[in-house]
Amino acid sequence: MNEPLPLIAVTKRNAARVAAKVRGRSRDVSEVEKIVEEIVAKVRLEGDKALLMYSRTLDRAEIGGALRVSGDDLTEAAQTIDAKLSEALRFSLGRIRRTQGQLLRRLSYTYVANGFVTRSAPRPISSVGCYIPGGRASYASTVLMTAGVAKLAGVKRVVLCTPPDPQGRVSGAVLAAAQICGVDEVYRVGGAHSIAALGYGTETIPKVDKIVGPGGIYVSVAKRLISRDVPIDFFAGPTELVVVGDETADPRLVAWDLVGQAEHGEDSLCGFVTWDEGLARKVRREAALLARGAQRESYVRGALDRGFTALCSDREAALALVNAVAPEHLEVMVKDARSFSEGIENAGLVLLGKYAPCAASDYCIGTDHVIPTQGYAALRGGLSVFDFLKLSWTTEGTKEGLKATLPSLEALAKSEGLPNHYESAAARFKR
Repeated sequence: MNEPLPLIAVTKRNAARVAAKVRGRSRDVSEVEKIVEEIVAKVRLEGDKALLMYSRTLDRAEIGGALRVSGDDLTEAAQTIDAKLSEALRFSLGRIRRTQGQLLRRLSYTYVANGFVTRSAPRPISSVGCYIPGGRASYASTVLMTAGVAKLAGVKRVVLCTPPDPQGRVSGAVLAAAQICGVDEVYRVGGAHSIAALGYGTETIPKVDKIVGPGGIYVSVAKRLISRDVPIDFFAGPTELVVVGDETADPRLVAWDLVGQAEHGEDSLCGFVTWDEGLARKVRREAALLARGAQRESYVRGALDRGFTALCSDREAALALVNAVAPEHLEVMVKDARSFSEGIENAGLVLLGKYAPCAASDYCIGTDHVIPTQGYAALRGGLSVFDFLKLSWTTEGTKEGLKATLPSLEALAKSEGLPNHYESAAARFKR
C-alpha cells in the first residue's frame, strides 16, 4: 500500500501552486468530454431507445422498457422500509426544511422609502430534475437535499432520475425518500444519458426547466455540457473534504473523518492541513491504521493515497492554501475555530469544532450536502431554496416620489443618449 495522505510542504508563497497540484490530482474532465458529447447527442436524436441502450451497456441494467417507477412502487417502498430508516428520513427532512425555511421567509419583504413601495416575493420555477447518484452506494439522503428543498420552495413538478441495479430495480430507500418528499416522477435511469433526457426530453421523460444534484464525472460533465440550453446548479462531485488542525486536534478523529469521506471512492479529494509536524505524522499513521481492513477498503485506500497532508509554515500559509483549494467541505479543528474561520473566503461548507463532523452535515444537521466541487466553492455556496426560486419585484410610486427622481433621471438618461427615457417620466408633470 502507498503511504496515505502524502506530505506536501506549504508556505504562503507557494500555496497557490500547491493548490493547483492538489487539484491536478483529480481526473482530467477532458478525458470524458467527447464520450459525454456522444451520449447527449444520441439521447437527443433517439430518445427512449438511447436511454434503454445506455442502461444496458453502461449501467449493466435491464429495465425492460419501463423507465418510470410507478406510484404504487413509491407507496409500497415508503410503507415497507425499515421503521428506523423511515423515521430517520423524516427527521432529516424536517431539519433541512426548517433550516431552508428560515431563508425562504426572509426573501419576502416590503420596503417603503422615498415615495415608493417596493416588494420582493419569491416564486418557484415550474419544474426541476434532481439527479440522485447510485452504483457504489444508495443516496436516499440526496433526495431530501434536492427534491425535499425543491418542494419546500413550491416547485410544482419535481422529477427524480437515479441509476437502477442490474435487475432494473431502484433502491427502496431512495423510493421511500421520494414518496416522503412528494416527488412527482421517478425514472430508473442514471448517468450522462439521464441528464440529457432531463435537459432535452424523450418520449417518456418530459424536459425540465432546471437540473440539480451531485454525481460522478460523467454526470458532472453532462450537466456542464447541457447548461448552454438548460440551467443547472453547479459542478457537484466527486466529494471533497479538507480538515485543518492544530495541536489541540484529536488525530484519531481527523483520520476518521477523512476515511469517512474517502469511502465514496478514489476520485474523492481528502486532505489534512496543519502547521504542527507531530500532528501531521499522527494523522497519517492513524489514517493508515483505519484504512487497513476498513469497510469499503479499496475506495478508502484509493482516495487516501491520492489525498494529501499539507505541512504549512504557519497559520497564514494554511489559510492561503485552503482559500486556493476552495474545498467542498472544510472542517476546522483548531483551538480558536471561529476566529480562524473569519479568514476563510472559499469553502462550500465550513464545519467548526470536533462536534460538527462532515458526516453529520451529510445527513441530518439541516445543512444541504449538495455543494460545489472542483474549486467552484470560490464562486458560490451550496444548494438552497434560492436554486428553485426567482425573485419577483413590484414597485408602487407616488407623485412626490417620482418627482424627486427627475433631476437624476434626466442626467443619467441624457448621458446615455436616451433622452426619451427622461421625457416619458417627466410627461407626468407636463400638460
